[in-house]
Amino acid sequence: MREELALYLRFLKAERNMSPETLRAYENDLEGFAEFCSRAGITRSKQVDHKLLRRYLSNQQTRGYSKSTIARRSSAIRGFFRFLVQRGLLDVDPAAAMSPPHRERRLPRVLRLEEIDGAEGMQSLHVYRTSIRDMAIVELLYATGMRVAELAGLDSEDIDFDRGEVRVLGKGRKERLIPMHEAAQQLLANYIRKERPILQGNAAEGETEGNPLFLSVKGGRLSDRGVRRVIERFFRGLEGGKRISPHTLRHTFATHLLQGGADLRTVQELLGHIDLSTTQIYTHLSKGQLKEVFFQTHPRA
Repeated sequence: MREELALYLRFLKAERNMSPETLRAYENDLEGFAEFCSRAGITRSKQVDHKLLRRYLSNQQTRGYSKSTIARRSSAIRGFFRFLVQRGLLDVDPAAAMSPPHRERRLPRVLRLEEIDGAEGMQSLHVYRTSIRDMAIVELLYATGMRVAELAGLDSEDIDFDRGEVRVLGKGRKERLIPMHEAAQQLLANYIRKERPILQGNAAEGETEGNPLFLSVKGGRLSDRGVRRVIERFFRGLEGGKRISPHTLRHTFATHLLQGGADLRTVQELLGHIDLSTTQIYTHLSKGQLKEVFFQTHPRA
């Protein structure tokens, strides 16, 4: 089974173009399943049956994992066995009837505009070695709604100041162009002109590959984790001690667009969602907003 798992992960990396972060999640989930099988005396994929998979799901629930975690792990297992059947390595798919729990549909945390402006105001009172870079990162995430991996993967040539656009390589290596507003462009230009050359000078010779837009204090490409640390530090002083992540800014971007009157299809394209149903989670309008829209649009209101 271990050899088949390794083959499947190579397939995901080479042919599905999964991001490193998603690939690591699949690897961890499948490794955990393989360990469960090993403890049950199962070492070959052909020995896995529907009863074993039901025991696995029951084990995950007993150990207190959330519904969303169990659903994700089930998805990884279903994909693995589907791959084995398609490649002729297995005659029957034991996971075909696997029914994981429904994912918990939690509303995303969203920042108010005052919180974003307030955090930027607080940053102006402090001096960091990378203060301009950090402000540019925050503004770009809020201006475009891109994913953290997409931002970390940006190269300098992906920014087009003449057209006011940024070229993003999303999931499945699908490319999309996202417009940038003037505030984001000004902060980016400021960072590129004043701070990026200083950070670039910190890099050891031949250490940095390509031409990354956002650099760490050591001059290399800023990692996904590095971006997360920037965001957490940036918003640390918010009232109530909210823990803010790059994904919070993505949620905020989508929500503010919809509340401002953008249609769902446009937001879907900007976010790089394949399925419109993924975008619909952002339509969590308040009762007051629902009433306002109702009275403005219903012919009898």
